[in-house]
Formats: sequence, structure tokens, C-alpha cells
Amino acid sequence: MHKKENINLAFNAIKNGNRKAFERLYSDYYEKLCTFLLGYTDDEIIVEDIVQDVFLKIWTNRKKINITTSLNSYLYKTAYITLMGNYRELKKKNNMLSTYYYTALIQASDTDDDEKTSLIKKLKNCIDNLPERSKEVFQENKISGLKYSEVAKKLDISIKTVEGHISRALSFIRSCMH
Repeated sequence: MHKKENINLAFNAIKNGNRKAFERLYSDYYEKLCTFLLGYTDDEIIVEDIVQDVFLKIWTNRKKINITTSLNSYLYKTAYITLMGNYRELKKKNNMLSTYYYTALIQASDTDDDEKTSLIKKLKNCIDNLPERSKEVFQENKISGLKYSEVAKKLDISIKTVEGHISRALSFIRSCMH
């Protein structure tokens, strides 16, 4: 029996609800898919979440899935598409959070001096309470005005890691300011 036939039989077993076959698929591909996605981002936490999401979707939708190529191709393509979807959502969220940040700054500039001073102190306190690396990335991007790519190069991290830090920082600041 060929390897492809074995994989097809294994997937048919998964479609029929065989947990052992699913666990075997998970153990065979989890690390491989993580390594593959790490080629696109340095954020191991996001990569692990994406790969777990892929397997969760497979198990949840196992009866509906119809693989026309190989299972191997299906897994890698699904992992890539899920990562890119996550990336697009994160970018949308970052844009929204940046808008909140700038709105807070504009509101602070439209208030009287005492209230402005109070808001600026609160904002400074929120920024000071960020985790060290997020604070550094945030200050380079939002205060120094460097682009994500420039921050990534300066701090020797990926652009996606910069995006993650900015997203977490903006979210933290927004909740801290309220």
C-alpha cells in the first residue's frame, strides 16, 4: 500500500470520528506546520494558535471536508490561509486601535490645560506600565515616528512581531485610559 493510500485511509477514519487517527495526524503534522508558519512570522504563540485552529477546524468539519489534492497539501495550504486571515484581522484591529490612540490625543489637545495635563499624565503612566519590549516598540513607532519596517530593522525583529507588540500596546493603553 502506498503512503498516499495510507493517508487517505487515515483521513477517512478521521471523517468517521476515529480520535486515534486524528491524534496521529496531529502528532505527525503539528511541528511540521509550526515550522512552516515560522517562515512567515517570528511569533511562536500566534503560530501555535493557528496550527491548533487548523486542527480544530479539521475535527469540527471533518464530515464536510473533501480533499481533492493530498492531505499534506491541504494541511499546509489551510495553515497558510488561516495565518494570512489572522494577519489581515490583526492589521484591521491595529488600524482601529491606532485611530483610538490618535482620537485620545486630539481629545486631550481640545481640553483645558488642567484636564490636558491630567490626561497626558494618565497616558504616560499607561505607556510606562506596558511590558518592556512592547513599550520599546510602541515608542519607536508612535512617538519617534518610525515605520513598522524601520522598527523591525532597528530592534532586529520581524514586522509581524512589531505589529503584535503595537496591537497589544494599543489595546492595553485603550483599556488603561478608560
